[in-house]
Amino acid sequence: MADKPTVYIVASDQNRNGKTLLSRLVVDYLLLDGKDPFAIDTDAPEGPLRQMFPGRTLLADFAQMQGQMKLFDTILASPGRDYVIDLPVRHMLPFFKALKELDFLNELKTRGFRIIVFFIVDRTQSSLRAAYETSEIKGIDLFAPVVNENVGTSWPDDAALTLQALPRDVAIAISERRFSIRNFVLGDEQGLHEQQRLALNGFLTRALSDLSGLDVELSLQKLRK
Repeated sequence: MADKPTVYIVASDQNRNGKTLLSRLVVDYLLLDGKDPFAIDTDAPEGPLRQMFPGRTLLADFAQMQGQMKLFDTILASPGRDYVIDLPVRHMLPFFKALKELDFLNELKTRGFRIIVFFIVDRTQSSLRAAYETSEIKGIDLFAPVVNENVGTSWPDDAALTLQALPRDVAIAISERRFSIRNFVLGDEQGLHEQQRLALNGFLTRALSDLSGLDVELSLQKLRK
């Protein structure tokens, strides 16, 4: 992925469509790539992403001003690494509003960050409109529409990243907090039987390949400007 330190924002206007799974994938992909990402989970008090990466995740309640400042200050205090922000639906609009009011995207750029927004486009037309509106936010280096085949999508074009449909038993297995996607890629089967392994391998091959292609898309966007 990007050589420059990058802030990856994972968002959607709909619930239960794979945002936290995608955030996990991004963190694990960066770890496999030799990076040292830090995750920010704004879904307090549950903190599902923090349960997956307890040693490298900040839980920041974005519903509280203190949590908002904690999120922004954490990134600005350590500008040399990658950050992955997992946004639940209830915090999406307040988060992007705060970015604008605080001129935070500009501040990130002065610190050398690149900004990538993953937006899972659900099957409703309202989700498509929300995706287009998010893509127009000034200061984002790459808007990456995401399709989750398990829930469907209204996105009319090729997606930057596709989450292929997973069998229910595999989805349940990998949702366990002790299951490590990175360890699975490195050869740890973690109790999955052959059919489950085949399904997960197919899912990860597509998703991780799409993530690795983001640098190409960033380069193409530079050429278009």
